[in-house]
Amino acid sequence: MEIKLIALDMDGTALDSDHATVPERNIAALRAAAEQGVVVVIASGRPWAHLRTAAEQIGCVRYALTANGASALDIAQSRWLWNLGIPEQQRRELIRLLLDRGIPVEAYAHGDSYIQWDRREQVIANAQPEGYGRTVRENSLFTMDLNAALEGQVVEKLHLFHVPPEARSSLVEEIHALGPIGLDSAFRTNLELVSPGVNKAMALERLCRGLGLGPENVMAFGDAGNDEGMLRWAKWSFAVENATQQAKAAARYTTGSNSEGGVGMAIERWLLAEEGQD
Repeated sequence: MEIKLIALDMDGTALDSDHATVPERNIAALRAAAEQGVVVVIASGRPWAHLRTAAEQIGCVRYALTANGASALDIAQSRWLWNLGIPEQQRRELIRLLLDRGIPVEAYAHGDSYIQWDRREQVIANAQPEGYGRTVRENSLFTMDLNAALEGQVVEKLHLFHVPPEARSSLVEEIHALGPIGLDSAFRTNLELVSPGVNKAMALERLCRGLGLGPENVMAFGDAGNDEGMLRWAKWSFAVENATQQAKAAARYTTGSNSEGGVGMAIERWLLAEEGQD
């Protein structure tokens, strides 16, 4: 069998439309693949604290690439493989800018999400749909002073839940003025800040290199802008039906929507069945 590893985006892809529940069809197919020796990997923009419950639902996830690939966790060994962060002074200045501009922001550090206490309701209100907002509320750390709480930590990502379209270009200019930064988006109004060069494709390639695997061994699933590089890199790449047109163009194949269990559909056809790998 050529496919040795499955890489899963979560929101809009492996999770149902509530952004909290994994469809049973996906769970069954992923477990069947794992029983055949296939390595199951989460590749998400979320921090590990917001992925743990979904990973438990699946039940066979070995690695988690989190914060758009800025960090990687070996779940079986409870060991971080890497954590790539934004420089401290730049992080301080970015957070001051975002708080001053009233942008709902959370910071990811060592698998946790940090949110300033007086902005918590603003952040949660923009964490849509409701299921994701509940995940954020129940699994984040709330602090009186965000920058102070992050001192001495590797901050892997700053997630801006909602940037008003009319303010986006000017905010991006101000962000770039504070130093080199990687910018990405998972949906139209959010913005994701990471260390330059960090993305899901980089992280997936790095993990696979350590496992002795290449793109021909990887089945990857995604739906949005921050998945496009990963979808272009993997030979067996699938965009779910609800994906953006850009993600579909980056993928080799399409499958059913996230709410239909499109991940499970593709695994059943291309990996579990005897036919299909051409």
